[in-house]
Amino acid sequence: MKKLSLIFILFLIISCRENKKISISQQNLISENQDTIIENVSKNCKEAQERNIYDYYLCRDWKILDPAQIKKIVKSGELGDGGESDARMLHYASAEFPIWIESDMTIGKHKYKLKINGGSYFYLTNDKNITLLYFCKKNKWRSFFISGIGVEDDELYEKLKVNSWDKVKSTKPDLKEWEGNYNFDNGNFEQSYRSYHVKIESNICIFYQGDLPACEIECISDNYGNELNLYIKSDEFKKSQYDISLVESLSEGDYLLKIIKKNHKIFIQSPLIKYWNSKSNTFEKNIEIEAQIDSKFE
Repeated sequence: MKKLSLIFILFLIISCRENKKISISQQNLISENQDTIIENVSKNCKEAQERNIYDYYLCRDWKILDPAQIKKIVKSGELGDGGESDARMLHYASAEFPIWIESDMTIGKHKYKLKINGGSYFYLTNDKNITLLYFCKKNKWRSFFISGIGVEDDELYEKLKVNSWDKVKSTKPDLKEWEGNYNFDNGNFEQSYRSYHVKIESNICIFYQGDLPACEIECISDNYGNELNLYIKSDEFKKSQYDISLVESLSEGDYLLKIIKKNHKIFIQSPLIKYWNSKSNTFEKNIEIEAQIDSKFE
């Protein structure tokens, strides 16, 4: 789960350093005894849904915080130092997952946007679009979060992951309307192949990378109306003569792709598969690629 990119870390460090001038006054403002209004509270699981199915189930199970709880979290937050230690703490946190509760906050005459992570930290953005990072290290309000900020919660996170996995396995999505063999390609032979296939039966989901016989990846499926999300079931998949760099860095439960039914057509969308745009002569990701359905694989 510890996949915080170097770019984000550097951005965080630079951003915090730029904001350091107002850190003291901002911290005092939060601790002042003024009228505080919390509204428009929402939980955002979209990022988790398209990252890892375990994290998505953790997000679904995280109870949304009420205004009183959010006030306690904000008042107990410890302002980051705006340096490398902030990035280091986030990078090594046991619960660095994309799970957020967001809200609007008004303190006196000042308005803020609040993003609270399930891993016991939050971002506070003022009306001048200045963002500060706060950590919730105290155990007093620990029950409001999924996991603590320190490595001491690594074991807890693994237990939560196991519980989440049990829920995933016990959930049996109805795939009757999705059964079929989906074929599509990315328009370029850069990886020595351009074809991809997805086989879906009542209790089987397999993603094939390359022309058959190809690298076989067993999937976990999650159905949401006209969209079917596929996740890697195990990183011990059947290898082939084809390049497997597309999936070899993935872990159990990581997001593979989405099958979309739209306007009587089928599309595949994936953050992994690079689609060749012949007009711009560049590769693009997360592009809706039209797929064809065959009765069976050749």
